[in-house]
Amino acid sequence: MKKISSALRTLRILIFGWGIVVPLTYLFPLKKNMVLFIGKNDGLFYDNIKYLYLYLHRLKRSDIRYYFLTKKKSVYTVLKEHNLPVLFYPSLRSTYALICSKVIVMCCTWNKRISFRAKKIQLWHGVPLKRIGLLAPAVAKVHNSRLGRFNNAIRGRNYVYDLFVSTSDYFTEHIFSKAMRARNYIESGYPRNDIFFKEQLDDLDLLEADVESLGKIDEFRNDGFKSVLYAPTWNDPMGNAVESGFLDLEKLSSFAKNNKLLFVFKFHPSEHRIKKYGQYDKIIYYDGYKDIQPLLKVTDILITDYSSVYMDYLLLDRPIIFFPYNYERYIESRKGFLFDYKTMTPGPICYSQDQLQQAIESCAAGDAGSFADKRAEIKKLAFKYEDGRASERVWDFIVKRYIET
Repeated sequence: MKKISSALRTLRILIFGWGIVVPLTYLFPLKKNMVLFIGKNDGLFYDNIKYLYLYLHRLKRSDIRYYFLTKKKSVYTVLKEHNLPVLFYPSLRSTYALICSKVIVMCCTWNKRISFRAKKIQLWHGVPLKRIGLLAPAVAKVHNSRLGRFNNAIRGRNYVYDLFVSTSDYFTEHIFSKAMRARNYIESGYPRNDIFFKEQLDDLDLLEADVESLGKIDEFRNDGFKSVLYAPTWNDPMGNAVESGFLDLEKLSSFAKNNKLLFVFKFHPSEHRIKKYGQYDKIIYYDGYKDIQPLLKVTDILITDYSSVYMDYLLLDRPIIFFPYNYERYIESRKGFLFDYKTMTPGPICYSQDQLQQAIESCAAGDAGSFADKRAEIKKLAFKYEDGRASERVWDFIVKRYIET
């Protein structure tokens, strides 16, 4: 039944989408000065898309028409309140923009056939440790199958990006050029990391951040506390460290009080939960659907497992601790990593709460051992630039290659 249903859906897309909708789009000429920004998860306002969009907004270029497209009413309302160009999807205006935009900027996949004529800019969302794109076995299996490629083509998933944003020559050559299909790659760095180089964030930088949690963190830091962020990846086959019993929050809270630490939990937005595991004085929960970049800026120690968030954090040159308590189960579920885990993790690797707390004490005391050198080594591999000008490089390339021509 599933195969029949899938076949009927493919047939509907082929007849209605490619047979009727796509030809109709040619009735509307492309507008070379129109740029559309599309966020992840139905248009959340964070990640690289947010910061490149804000960079363009601050340029105040009257010759460029630009919009942020979202399915989220809350995002639409917030951007409207700040007089930022935004379109709600679906609507007639957003459909028209999709058809007519010369450039569409995204940091996720987008397969709407009505926008197939646009130049597609893929900002992506992380320097990877895990397998991505065509380097992921499941994706490669579909791509290497004639039926799979045909099915993807019908659904508009086989397109080649016009531009893919990378962070270094090494990652372009060894990872991104093998994982993604693109006509051009640019080693600009990520727009979202530009705020690490700003002395003071403004109101726009803090849009769709968890401002309440950031305020609490500032209070604690001003009182001499160090902030410790726990930001695990998503798709954990065991649930998460708290649910699996690998983290005892009461014990962690007591440890925090004794060492003047504030723990901040930030779960991945793809987990579809903002769950609080009990109330403790020295543990707060940062909204999983909100922008993490302002949080990283006020984090003194980062704890993660396999998330690419630690790559961004290298630009701040602060201690990183790795807590892969479920390593065997996770690596089996992911069919391996792109790199040897121990080689690419510049910080203590802990498998129990006792090991984790010992590592935190050491990092809080400034005893990072040889990891400062290791962080510098991985950072040099992952990032070509450390100057806060990634947005400028990406936008200049888009203008010269796709708008001015």
